Amino acid sequence: MNKNKQIIGFDGAKTCFYLPTPPILPDNWSHTAPNAVQHFIEANGNHWRKILTIMAKLSVTDKNWKYYRDHLLLKQDECISINGNKLNPNASLHIICGQQSALKLSLNSELFKPIALNSNYVSKHTHQEIYLCPYLDYRQFPNLQINILRAALNLPPLN
Repeated sequence: MNKNKQIIGFDGAKTCFYLPTPPILPDNWSHTAPNAVQHFIEANGNHWRKILTIMAKLSVTDKNWKYYRDHLLLKQDECISINGNKLNPNASLHIICGQQSALKLSLNSELFKPIALNSNYVSKHTHQEIYLCPYLDYRQFPNLQINILRAALNLPPLN
């Protein structure tokens, strides 16, 4: 099992999610393989299923996030940067997940403003498409906050 991969998915993806802790990837695992997400979840358990679910909810343009999750990394629209210390230069949208990831990227917190009055947990960079959000866990980042970020991304609510 490989724990050293820095980018998971297509590194030229337009959206990059930044997470602090690497998953376990089965040897010879590829995001382009059939059932890649299923094998990813089998190797890493429910915690990573939840992470991929929230990623899908933040990415899907319609409401079918379950289907989107199961094909998430195959679509090549999103990638995950693990423990990155710089922004992915290929991505146009950056979603920084959790304080640990933000600290690792050395982002200037003064350049981020809350995206909604009722959201102290999600903020946007004043000049770039960089969003700070809680770690991708339902206790920290429930559906209400997901929909607030979806609205900022010009996506319809999931409910």
